[in-house]
Amino acid sequence: MVLENLKPQIVWDIFEHVIAATPRESKKEERVRVAIKDWVTRVAEERGINVQILEDDVGNILLKVPPTPGVGSCPTVMLQAHLDMVCETDRPDGFDFDTLPIPVKLEDNGEWVTADGTTLGADNGIGVAMALALLADDSVVHGPLEILLTIDEETGLTGAFGLDVDTLNPEARLLLNLDSEDLGVITIGSAGGGEVEYSREISFSGPSDDYLFMTISVNGLRGGHSGADIHLHRGNANVILARLLSQIANEHEIVLVSWNGGTKHNAITRDAVAKIGVPRGALGAVRDKLNAERDSIIGYYKNKGQDGGPLEPDIRITFSETSAEKHLSPDVTHAIIRSINAIPHGPRTFSPQIPDLVETSCNLAIVRVEENSMIVQISARSNVDAELEAFRRSIADIGLLGEWSVSLPPAYPGWAPNPSSPFLKFVREQYEAAVGGKVKVEAIHAGLECGIIGARIPGMQMVSIGPTIRNPHTPDERVNIESVEKMYSFLKSLLRELPRAGI
Repeated sequence: MVLENLKPQIVWDIFEHVIAATPRESKKEERVRVAIKDWVTRVAEERGINVQILEDDVGNILLKVPPTPGVGSCPTVMLQAHLDMVCETDRPDGFDFDTLPIPVKLEDNGEWVTADGTTLGADNGIGVAMALALLADDSVVHGPLEILLTIDEETGLTGAFGLDVDTLNPEARLLLNLDSEDLGVITIGSAGGGEVEYSREISFSGPSDDYLFMTISVNGLRGGHSGADIHLHRGNANVILARLLSQIANEHEIVLVSWNGGTKHNAITRDAVAKIGVPRGALGAVRDKLNAERDSIIGYYKNKGQDGGPLEPDIRITFSETSAEKHLSPDVTHAIIRSINAIPHGPRTFSPQIPDLVETSCNLAIVRVEENSMIVQISARSNVDAELEAFRRSIADIGLLGEWSVSLPPAYPGWAPNPSSPFLKFVREQYEAAVGGKVKVEAIHAGLECGIIGARIPGMQMVSIGPTIRNPHTPDERVNIESVEKMYSFLKSLLRELPRAGI
């Protein structure tokens, strides 16, 4: 009962006892789906509401909610959020997201809700909680609603791609996506994205007495959302590790034992570690080179960032000797290091039309060595679909030059802004009245399901809103309590005024 005294209590009760109580890593949403269906069934019976609970083949939940008594003719509004969360932890002993509830806690004198050493799942659990709260809140007045809760947004947008549009009300052409992360902002466009995957079969030999072995570790980075935070100059552990390895491979014949960094394609890599062998006579020179490069890297990331603090306050780069192990050949090692070091990371271009908007970017997300193979996963984004595909092909060419097998899984489309939308005009007017001032209308570089849903339902007018969330996809994720109260109040007033909007 950590959140029992927060307002609006109905939202926080749902978030703590239904959403956070059942962690829901992408592709593992079954428990939370059951919990939500049970909760909706109970609340509908208690309140005498005829809520239809529908599920499609991929696992999306659609709730069809009748209008409250006395509401006249009104267009159907779809409220949409996704069920899954990015599961990350910095606890030394790990965290079992399959069985344990998220350890929610209050922070900064009760201004924020966060979690103890794990991601919180406010992205997008707080959106789910606000949508569900409308069913149990006696003060809500609304027209017909459809609440769409999708699965697997974070790793492939499977729910949006597999949505059974035939179950939807054909007249529902107004969509409120609840996956934005800043109070006072209306999002009207987002980036598309797609992965590039490198793989190669590898074989090990040795261990050889010709080499001394060492471990190189990069730890303590802030990480972040690979779209929303990609412009903040945060370190990527795989990128830093590639830089270190390239620095010594340029002068010495080294061999690779292992390289493992990153677990999620949409998170900036926080930790990475590689084991290598260096020629016996070169160990001292290699250590000197690594120490100099480490000092340069740490010096850079201790500089102040846009928030006034160091870019990476807790960055750690360590080297330690280790026992001899089987390893790859020098030729294969150097080909791997050079090709990974050539992969771009961070913003590639900025929008020529929208100030400060990253248009195209890349995240070197995952590198891992398995028993007989090596895998590299790269996540690319762009707000222009044609630029995304051109950029992905250029990244694929780097892999082909490095003699990797390369695959380009299907990309998801961006969401093109429609600034002349009547629904946007209405939402903006209501939002500004609710907060007592101007609100910002923007496109973002993160991905939202609106692009896919809009492509599948022609004519849909869409906006995205949400409370203030910081550091999503990291164990530092937190949601501002006051912003949740303001957002939920605005959501209720928006639905109350919609019958008079004439849209």
